[in-house]
Amino acid sequence: MHSESMSVLVGRPWMCCSKAKTSLLMWTGLVTICVAAVQAQQHPVATTNYGKLRGVKVTLPNEILGPVEQYLGIPYALAPTGERRFQPPEPPMSWPGIRNATHFAPVCPQFLEDRFLLNDMLPVWFTANLDTVVSYVQEQSEDCLYLNIYVPTEDVVWDHYLLSNLS
Repeated sequence: MHSESMSVLVGRPWMCCSKAKTSLLMWTGLVTICVAAVQAQQHPVATTNYGKLRGVKVTLPNEILGPVEQYLGIPYALAPTGERRFQPPEPPMSWPGIRNATHFAPVCPQFLEDRFLLNDMLPVWFTANLDTVVSYVQEQSEDCLYLNIYVPTEDVVWDHYLLSNLS
């Protein structure tokens, strides 16, 4: 009898731990699903003729424009290098899986004069954001045939629908 009661005593803590482990496992699974859902909302995937793109949902620093899905560095032609230099563009090659489209691609080679000289020669409205522009042209390459696409989200369409029906 002593051994039976011992197995019951040993069994109960094991059962208790099992329930705790099960609860922890279920909670972890729920958190994982929630994180995946948030990631899917923050990193939308678009399908193109060449493959899938992973973008990012961003809020623009503007009261008029709402959040957008931003897809950056999308190739629209093969690199114009080597034998393709000075030739008409050729369609890009398709890619397997999901291509990360969350970073700007290099810009075409260009030379910016001394910014201080430009500030003296050009109107203020033209040079007001020159420092911002300069930050985007730091990475340059002849392989520069890429698009940046901004897509309004459904949030904007829904807000516009609500506002138009309220008035």
